Order: sequence, then C-alpha cells, then structure tokens
Amino acid sequence: GGIYMSKSKKSAIAAILALILSIQTGVIASAAPASEPLADSSAASSKPTAFGNAVYNKANKLLKDSDVAYAKSYITKHIGSVTKYQATMLVLKLENAMNDALPAKTDKVYTIGIQDKLMNLYKYGEPINTTISKTKDETLRKVLINLRDSGYRLYTTEGVIFPIIDYKTLEPYKPYINKDVQAYIDIMVVESEKPAVSDAALVISWSEVIDRGLSLEAFLTAYPKSNRAADMKLKLRFTELSLFYGYNNTPLIRYEDNLLDPEVRQAFDKALKNSDAVSKSALLKKLKAWSDVLESNKDKLTQEVEHYRAKAVPVVD
Repeated sequence: GGIYMSKSKKSAIAAILALILSIQTGVIASAAPASEPLADSSAASSKPTAFGNAVYNKANKLLKDSDVAYAKSYITKHIGSVTKYQATMLVLKLENAMNDALPAKTDKVYTIGIQDKLMNLYKYGEPINTTISKTKDETLRKVLINLRDSGYRLYTTEGVIFPIIDYKTLEPYKPYINKDVQAYIDIMVVESEKPAVSDAALVISWSEVIDRGLSLEAFLTAYPKSNRAADMKLKLRFTELSLFYGYNNTPLIRYEDNLLDPEVRQAFDKALKNSDAVSKSALLKKLKAWSDVLESNKDKLTQEVEHYRAKAVPVVD
C-alpha cells in the first residue's frame, strides 16, 4: 500500500531478502549443538535441502501470485520438506495471504445469487462442509469450496453472512513450526471458534474475556520478540479497554442506573480470588486496582471512578 517499486528494484530487494533469509536459516541450522541426536524431535528438518529450498521458493511464489486455496494446498502437501524456520515463515505468510484475500472473498459472498441463497441455507455455527453438502447449486458450491480450501469458515452478525479465517485449518502445521507461532495459532483458534463480540455485544462470559486476556499476556511474556507479538499486544489493549469500558451493547456499567453489571462483579471477584495469581500478572494487578476503586464506590459510576478509569486505561493513546 502506497509504495510502488519498479520490477527490477523489487526483484533486487527480493534477492537480497532471499539471501538474508538463506543466511539466517544457515546460521540457525549450523548453530545446533554438535551433540544433538540425529532424530530431530520435531517434524521439520533442520538443514535446508535443495528440494526443500525449491519447495520454499515455489510456495512463496504461489502465495504472491495464486489463489490462497492453491497456495495453501501446496504448503499442506510439502511442509514436511522444508526447515522449521522456512515452515514458520510460510505459515505466517499464509496467514497474511488469508487476511489479504478476505475483502475480495467477502465481496463475493455479498453478491446477489450467493448471499440470498446462503440466508436460506446456512445455520449459525455449522461447519462449512455441512453448508456445502446442503446445496446442489454449482455457483454457490464453487464459492463455498474455494472458501473452505482457502481456510475460511462462515460467520454471521447483523443479518449478513461472511467468511472469517478458520484458524483450526492452521493446526496441522503446528508440528513443523516454531513454538511461538504454535502458541499464536492456539490463541487464534479460541477466537475463531468463538468470536467474543457480535453485533457490538459480548457473546462470551466476562470470565472468558479475562482468561483470554491472560492467555495474551502469557504469550507476550513467553515470546516478546515473536513476529506476532505486536498483534497480541493490540488484542491485549482491546481486552483492557473492554474490562474498563465494556461494549456498546454490553456495557460494563449499566446505562439505566450507572451500576456495575453484577456479572462483571462476579467475574472480577472470581479472577482476583487467588492473590498469588494476581501478584504474577500485570493484567490482574490492574484489574484488582480497578475492582477496588469500584468497590469503594459501591460499584457505582461516580466522578472518582470516571477519573480513575480515564487515567488507568485512556481510550485514546
């Protein structure tokens, strides 16, 4: 977006990047201790092979030039032939490609002849294969099969049906990739299986919101330098915002009487019960301070509560 380069300059940069990557994989592979047993416990090979490099290069090309479904099936078929570093890069790039392709795939689902037919067909929460099995309409089947093979599932909110990334389809890659990206996929699976928000309302419990926040925090503690750390930081910030302000259609503090929702109070008390856990978590420490301020104000939105909240978790950075 925004920066255009000439073809030759692009390919020169690509060549330099490829060189840097190959140097890095070389370093990673050769830095393994000599005493390491030959049988690598992970499914990936540790040294690049000529075939593995060819696979890696072709997969990268497919991710750039082909439909996501085709690139994904190629990666699925050949991920065992590349190094762990290469496999990790491919899975991250595949996720990027899935995100990049989403707007166009969504537009396709919104078209007349698809959306209206899906309305009569799709049942909330059903797997995409179930939806496919219910129709003989060739156009619709083609669109749905492509979505499935590209790694999406259907979801509905505000009366429309659209695709979201089905992170379960990335699980088969876990044995081949770095631990941080394995952990990242686990976090994203929880979210794609049960999105937290629908129609600007919370559709999971408040305790679950806190638990998901703790998973994000644990990820950032374990893998601060991960390629996906920035994404996880953003999600953690969003979790904090929701625990201090709620959602449009699920307010933290009820509009009608300015009192904290009793379900929120229950979730806070449950999460803060274990003082040992609180002492080990920045998120829980922050939540405890917030809970204490609320409590000393009888769980009512007073000026003190308002001021505290605005300072502890500012809405704008």
